[in-house]
Amino acid sequence: MEKRAEKELINLIKIATERELNPDDFAGICESVNVVKMYYDLAFDSEGYRGLENDTSRFRVFELYSNGKESNLKKKYTYYYNGSEYVHAIIEFEKGIDEEDIDKVTCQILADNIYLLVSRQNMRIMLDFLENNDVLTGIPNLKALTKKYMKCTCKNHDADYVVIYGNVKNFKYVNDRGGVHLGDYAMAALAQKLTKYVKEDEGVCRVGGDNFAFFVKRDNLDVLLVKLKSVKVEGLMGMRNGCHKFSFYVGVSDTDVKEFATRIEEASTACIVGKTILKKDLVIFNAELSELISHNNLIVAAFPDALSSGEFEPFFQPKVNMKTGELIGMEALCRWIHNDSAIAADEFIPLLDRKGMIHELDMQILHKTCEYINKWKDLGRKIPIVSVNFSKKNIFVPDIEKLIVSTIKKQGIDLSMIEIEITETAKESEIDRLIEFVHNLKMQGIRISIDDFGTGYSSLSLIHNIDADEVKIDKSFVQKLGSDEKANILIESIISIAERLGMQVIAEGVETVEEGKKLLEMGCVNAQGFFYGHPLSHKDMSRLLAAPSFEIIDAE
Repeated sequence: MEKRAEKELINLIKIATERELNPDDFAGICESVNVVKMYYDLAFDSEGYRGLENDTSRFRVFELYSNGKESNLKKKYTYYYNGSEYVHAIIEFEKGIDEEDIDKVTCQILADNIYLLVSRQNMRIMLDFLENNDVLTGIPNLKALTKKYMKCTCKNHDADYVVIYGNVKNFKYVNDRGGVHLGDYAMAALAQKLTKYVKEDEGVCRVGGDNFAFFVKRDNLDVLLVKLKSVKVEGLMGMRNGCHKFSFYVGVSDTDVKEFATRIEEASTACIVGKTILKKDLVIFNAELSELISHNNLIVAAFPDALSSGEFEPFFQPKVNMKTGELIGMEALCRWIHNDSAIAADEFIPLLDRKGMIHELDMQILHKTCEYINKWKDLGRKIPIVSVNFSKKNIFVPDIEKLIVSTIKKQGIDLSMIEIEITETAKESEIDRLIEFVHNLKMQGIRISIDDFGTGYSSLSLIHNIDADEVKIDKSFVQKLGSDEKANILIESIISIAERLGMQVIAEGVETVEEGKKLLEMGCVNAQGFFYGHPLSHKDMSRLLAAPSFEIIDAE
């Protein structure tokens, strides 16, 4: 390499370490070797180069230097990444320069530097992209949406914006049907469609996972909410008809708060409460929701200490044969005794279930139930079968069947005395594991009861595939006896099907003689509910077991 070219190259490298290079910086080195133009072609794959570029052009040309002079000789140097062509570094020489006039070492060094500079340029583009965009979908991220919200509200102080947080319903179904690749494609396509729902002075972003955030003017809110009820995405191979209609759980912040972060938090809180607690598609944030969240946070924080100090107790509710008045069983229901007062089960059980903390509670209730059975045995009580509730979350706990069996056996309790109650509302993705779970426990001699039967979407399929011993008719059907002909037909059907399959039927939530009579007329003999008693402490149940006596209901 000639001394001038070497000097210019050293100078160029020094500048590159201090700041970003511009075309003038290349003049010295290019003139020293008679180069009139340097640039690169960035090769794209067949799907475009998402993440660096938003367009779909096959190549992108980036010019590093040009002095405008003519050229009749061009040299191309190709660089590879993961076995594919990545960059073509192009050097064009001054007119009149021939192949034998070129210093090949110097030109190779120039080409290598072009490649390095390209990599640096692409890194900057990528970092800029990642700072403000969601990588998977290419739409803005929360940081970019926040900036746009601030810009729009500063520009128009009188603009009345509403902030929305949306969670895609059951997106897992798409992943289950077509795999992660289809899920990613569907998410990107859905995101691009959502960008068409907002105007220029509004915004949308992907927050992460299957969550999106919007800010729109109030007069566009109703239009957006209607659209979010059904967003059709096409081109989904593996889905029925190659498409899928997505819908959202939606939370809305309609407050006067100007801080975008606070409004996003309000909208997301409303969305989460609607999805997990209120079971509503649309919830607007208010002060009551804030209090509810604070209360739930206190419960979650108090749970570990309450569990270790034994504040959770099983209370036992009788199961009775209405024809004979005989006690045929009892259900262990969890109660939280805190500071000498009881916390309602519906305040903490669904919450702990959602938070993934229910397993420890279920196991403790099983353990204490076995302890009380032993105490009753020591007193000479005749003890019927005792059922214990288990959340479906437990079926995915490693070796859960062994844990249940060992807990019962350690207490010296006959496995046939325990019945495990599982809720009927199983998702499609849970069915195979649920069938296996039930089979493994049945093989050990433990009875299985299907709770809340009739409330899910797969009742007949479940009762056909799961070898249960007992089916419990949900109290929501019992409460409609006599006033809702459809409820009557459903109850009669459940009783008929269960009996033909050799399963015992018990009606939950029986509170009056009239309900008992109607059930007996339909062929349901067994009942559980306030008519036969509220859940009792182990001491009160011990007294009841000494001389069990329940009212007999005569069917007319």
